[in-house]
Amino acid sequence: MTVTIKNEQNCTLSLGDQCICIKDILRIEGEGNYSKFHMNDGSRIISCRTLKYFEAFLLERGFIRPSKSAIVNMNAIEAIDFNIHKIIKLINDHQVTISRRQIKPLKELFRAMA
Repeated sequence: MTVTIKNEQNCTLSLGDQCICIKDILRIEGEGNYSKFHMNDGSRIISCRTLKYFEAFLLERGFIRPSKSAIVNMNAIEAIDFNIHKIIKLINDHQVTISRRQIKPLKELFRAMA
């Protein structure tokens, strides 16, 4: 997993008839062929596209993919536990599990950023 972080979180993402600013996205949860966007204000938006459809665009703009079923905004991360629970805790107290395959790449990414 290669992530190039750019400060382009003022971009908008078109979801059908809605346009959302990507800096307002906390995380995106994959559910089959649908994606559920969880926003800063607590609202949710469902899209009929898969996570893979959004992945390339968002990974270039400060998002990470800790597992097959989630994409997370790095600005929304409060804490990360790589040891015991292998989770990412977000600013809204939600926890996203880190898959076994993503632990090492994410550790390296956050070491490089420190």
